[in-house]
Amino acid sequence: MPFNSLIFIVFFLVFVSIYYSVPSGSKKIYLCLIGSYIFYSYAGITSLFFLITISLITYTGALILKNKKEKITLYLSIVSIVLILLSSKYLEPIKYFIDKEENLSNLKVNLFAVPIGISFYALQAISLLVDIYNAKYKSELSLKNTALFLCFFPQSLAGPIHRAHELIPQFSHYKPIDVYKIITGFKNLLFGFFCKLIIADKIAIVISPIFSKWSEADGLSLFIATLLYSLQIYFDFWGYSLIAIGLGRILGFNIKTNFNHPYMALTFRDFWHRWHISLSQWMRDYIYIPLGGRKKGYTYFGVAIFTTFVISGLWHGLTYNFLLWGVIHALLYLLEAVLLKRKTVLHVGSNVAAVIRIIRRVIFFIVISITWLVFRIEELPVLQDIIKNILHFEGWSLEVAYSYFLTDVNVIYITIILTTFLLSSTSFIKRKLNSVPITNYGRFSDSLFICTCLFCVIILGDIGTQEFLYFRF
Repeated sequence: MPFNSLIFIVFFLVFVSIYYSVPSGSKKIYLCLIGSYIFYSYAGITSLFFLITISLITYTGALILKNKKEKITLYLSIVSIVLILLSSKYLEPIKYFIDKEENLSNLKVNLFAVPIGISFYALQAISLLVDIYNAKYKSELSLKNTALFLCFFPQSLAGPIHRAHELIPQFSHYKPIDVYKIITGFKNLLFGFFCKLIIADKIAIVISPIFSKWSEADGLSLFIATLLYSLQIYFDFWGYSLIAIGLGRILGFNIKTNFNHPYMALTFRDFWHRWHISLSQWMRDYIYIPLGGRKKGYTYFGVAIFTTFVISGLWHGLTYNFLLWGVIHALLYLLEAVLLKRKTVLHVGSNVAAVIRIIRRVIFFIVISITWLVFRIEELPVLQDIIKNILHFEGWSLEVAYSYFLTDVNVIYITIILTTFLLSSTSFIKRKLNSVPITNYGRFSDSLFICTCLFCVIILGDIGTQEFLYFRF
């Protein structure tokens, strides 16, 4: 059930009405569990089957580990979850094969729909088991709390990835109506829809003709489309994360922040502290550190970084393009670490230093944007040709790029996109989303912000026409 669909909006409005009419805190938890299963059931029986299976494996493993901390139990539980995760990635080829059989009914074919959200709740399941084994989560664990931890619909579909101590304790607390949380939750929800429907989806409309006919496009148009795609994937995923935060707050839960101005980063290390923060922290704690990443010596560091990024790439998809993405990021991260180790400090004035930081951010944004092309272009030969066209500066045409991007409706889209990006790079949006003003000016400013977002979403937004990009991973 995509967040950007009318069916979800109706579902959530009905759910909230029932949720706040239930007086008991424990009944609210059961209601959240039922609502989450209904939410997953919308995608088909396969999604619900995989979710329940991993929930049972996780709960069984957690119970055993609480009583007796044996590595064999931890390993068997994790291997089982990983095998289920890997098998789900291959369901699409299996479905394609079964579709070719003439005598199978549509019901049997539909059973092989790819389960949604499994890449995210599988990681939460693994983190719960490891934290229990390492005694980092010592609280009591029930089947309903374990199940809800994995399937809580505001966040389990595409993150953020929570740890047990961040989310499970919230299930036991009574959730009275909190006006502050509802207001800030609504603003996060609304701006999340704005980011998805008005920014990300409109970028897709602008750049799709360029990439679909890439062989006919000039290098400058491809370069601009590449930069815009970098903004699309950011606003698409950030929009989802804001919607998750908003849904959680309206229900009285705190969903963690997943982005922190990632394109303001100066280094890859800084970038991965800002982009998809919950996944970066998961990879750090459960792969990088266990592999010896914090031990002294370049060998431990290099192996840990390389393995972590390769696994991160394959987590997005078991294809060569995602493997390549992981390898590229690993090599760039390691190269950067070596260069920073040997850098010399230049003493310059504050104005010169500010200009240097801006130039570094621009260069970094261009580099990171080119790496995102792997997500957009799955065929490696095509990807190679597109990059060649971009680097062939003699083939750039300022006139062609201007006539396409800065005329007709595209110039309106570009203006809205760049304005939103610049505002989101400051503290303005953060203040609007996380505070309730008490002054008249603040209330007027808030009302203007809400009305602008609401007007754009209702008038310009195409509900349900384009799925969230991370639903593919």
